[in-house]
Amino acid sequence: MYIDVSGPTYRSAVSFVQRMTAGIVRVVGPAPITTVLLAAVTALSASTGAAQEVVAGDDPSSTVGSPSGAASMAEGIMDLPRLGGPVEFDGIPDEAVWQAIDPLPLSMYSPTYLGTPSERTELRVAYDDEYLWVAAMLHEDDPTNIDAYSLRRDFWSGDDTFGILLDTFNDNENAVRFTGTPLGVRLDYDITRDGDDVSDTWDTFWDLRTNIGPSGWSGEMRIPFSSLRFTPQGGDVVMGMTVYRWTSRTNERVTFPAIPSDFEDTKVSIMQDVRLRGVSRRNPVYVTPYLLSGLDQQSSLVPSETAFERRTDGSFEIGADAKVSPSSNLTIDLSVNTDFADVEADQQQVNLTRFPLFFEEKRPFFLERAGLFAFSTGADEGRLFHSRRIGLVDGQPVRILGGIRAVGRLAGVDFGALSMQTARHDGGPSENLGVGRVRARVLNTTSYVGGMFTSRAAEGGDHNLTYGLDGSLNPWGDEYFTVKWLQTFQRRDGAILASGGWDDSRLVLDWSRRRVQGLSYSTTFTRSGPGYDPGVGFESRSDFSRVGSSVDYQWFLGETSPFRRIWIGHWGNAWFRNQGGDVSTAWLHPFFWLETKNGATILVSTNHSYDDTREGFCLSDEAEVLPGEYWMTEAWLSFGPPDGWRIAPIVTLQAGEFYDGSKLRLWTTLRWRASKHLELMGDYQLNRIRFDDRAQAFDSHLLGFRARAAWNSRLSAEAFVQYNSTIDRITGNTRLRYNFREGRDLWLVWNESLNTDLEPPEASDLRLPRTDARQLVLKYTHTLGL
Repeated sequence: MYIDVSGPTYRSAVSFVQRMTAGIVRVVGPAPITTVLLAAVTALSASTGAAQEVVAGDDPSSTVGSPSGAASMAEGIMDLPRLGGPVEFDGIPDEAVWQAIDPLPLSMYSPTYLGTPSERTELRVAYDDEYLWVAAMLHEDDPTNIDAYSLRRDFWSGDDTFGILLDTFNDNENAVRFTGTPLGVRLDYDITRDGDDVSDTWDTFWDLRTNIGPSGWSGEMRIPFSSLRFTPQGGDVVMGMTVYRWTSRTNERVTFPAIPSDFEDTKVSIMQDVRLRGVSRRNPVYVTPYLLSGLDQQSSLVPSETAFERRTDGSFEIGADAKVSPSSNLTIDLSVNTDFADVEADQQQVNLTRFPLFFEEKRPFFLERAGLFAFSTGADEGRLFHSRRIGLVDGQPVRILGGIRAVGRLAGVDFGALSMQTARHDGGPSENLGVGRVRARVLNTTSYVGGMFTSRAAEGGDHNLTYGLDGSLNPWGDEYFTVKWLQTFQRRDGAILASGGWDDSRLVLDWSRRRVQGLSYSTTFTRSGPGYDPGVGFESRSDFSRVGSSVDYQWFLGETSPFRRIWIGHWGNAWFRNQGGDVSTAWLHPFFWLETKNGATILVSTNHSYDDTREGFCLSDEAEVLPGEYWMTEAWLSFGPPDGWRIAPIVTLQAGEFYDGSKLRLWTTLRWRASKHLELMGDYQLNRIRFDDRAQAFDSHLLGFRARAAWNSRLSAEAFVQYNSTIDRITGNTRLRYNFREGRDLWLVWNESLNTDLEPPEASDLRLPRTDARQLVLKYTHTLGL
């Protein structure tokens, strides 16, 4: 007899069996009711006390649909089925070998937890000797509702998706995600810190085929075991797994196992443990040489400073990257003459503060496995290691001669090391920049202790060494206590600037409650001395003490409500000068955030701040902020569209007091998914500042325009043009890519910088040239598997 696993009869029988056998029998996933009862009789008659698991798939003829209202939570270990024969890899899993495998029982995660899905979904996972397979039948009553916008590898544009997340080491902390779209676009992600950090820059070798038909769309994923890192135990592999489907139009995400709304859907520690028997992993070597040729034009003053000249230089470069995996738990990356010519240009910013701006890393080599090297330092964007300090000086590239990175896991300890060597530049010395990281779990699966060091050593003996020790303990529930201690040792021009004393150190203490649903809070104390200065990190301030706090509460509403979530709370900080203990900066930011069922968001908030500006700072040649103590209040209003909108506006308006004047700030983005071949996006940022009492004004305009085009999944192009009124310049970054196959790419990159104001500055009659700089680069990469 077989009973629907979502039905009350099945649940009652399972509950009775587990209660009567005092836990000797545990039902892990769906199984035939006869199998459950037989296991109970066997266990009771044997009276051995040993637990018996009833695993999904005990009877290959059992069938499981996609129930609504039933939560298939992760429990025990589920044996994945082996494929019973060959599969035609065409994106249509209609073979008998697939039909012999039960689809996984899915539960809705969003917009309503355990709500009723609008469409039927069948997801199956199986394996053979070489691959892990995922098969998807994604039904849609009206196929014209399928959202399919992008043809570009690793670019998601609000498309419908299905995918699988794998915690391959089963460490409940790190995972990888494979995602497919209706147009066959592959996306892969690296997940760290139990789902808190998700990076889309990780890439590996795998295949996807999809098909759009009259009843919906379907797909097949084929992931080689050589692309996964795992450690077999006696020929078996146990890893964590989550599978899902996301429908853009309705903002519906269904998953197996069920993920409570208390957690993000990328949470690693609540995945279903699955077992694969008799599999092994090859450890291939990948070598990716590249060839690059280019032309550079620069406009510069002649030595007499009486005219500008345009100089054109040609270049030819050759280099290579290599990836070696000596074992299943160690990966080594090598790079010679590292190049990033094909990386997108930075988004320009306007600085309205007296502190430096933070720019995100975009270079893939440094973003891969970046989560392992994450070490926040308790203040703004502060971090012990910021990879943009390598190979970039004042935003300009510096040649990287090469380097090595090793990441792995040994006896439950995660470790990583990176060392890069840069060349001499504009009178600056060659430098070696390095970082090392270890982190080990203690007490439970959500607590750890670790350490990190960074080094910056230059020719001539100058050096900066900074280390940090960190620990995060989860003593109970959702409560976490975090402590960090960092110290700097620094020598420059023969003088010792920091020797690891109290004034060269930073202390961070934090107690927080981490939840998505319900009440969460955080209280943080940071004390930083004047000599603390991580040479390969980022810090916006020094010599301060900071107290920070946040309290917020989130409600998830029922299936009949038009709203999915309501979020209220506040964030606050106070910064104190170590000398004298007076307040330097403080702010309080209460907010109200609303999310609709289809994914639209509205944010309403105010910001109340205090700033004791002792030295003042300039916004432009015509406007400045004077020294003084200021109290300021401003209001914020923001709207974000659902992911499924074809024309999607994002608008943020900020207005209020700005020191002794006023500020109006507008950010707006408009994205139009014109077709699967073309997406257009425009950005505009306005800053309007007035100091009426001093008759000073500052206006800035940032405009950006992006065009993303793809003829097919192989040929794509992207243009990014920006205008910045504060420097009177237009910049353009255009990249054309042809992907011959995985690991083989041809890039054509054109960079242009144009001056918009050619009038000579004061005390000069020399007009600026229209073209400030121009670069044309052709680059070919070719990956070889050895």
